[in-house]
Amino acid sequence: MPEGVTGQDEAGRLWDVVWMTRFAILRSRPGCDRIPVAFYVRNDNRAARLVKLIATCGALDIDDPQPAITLMMPDED
Repeated sequence: MPEGVTGQDEAGRLWDVVWMTRFAILRSRPGCDRIPVAFYVRNDNRAARLVKLIATCGALDIDDPQPAITLMMPDED
């Protein structure tokens, strides 16, 4: 979290990311492999801005097939 931003902390930001990802997953169509996630954040003491992420679910690693949810920027793979 940027220093000096009021009303923000790391735990709250993580909660927002996880909560909004949950809702995006619940609203998604079955079989969808890339799910858009959007929420508003404040990185300064001005108005919040919209942040868009992509959630994917797949193997944790090529050698470890356990499922994992990965959040990334829309232009990442």
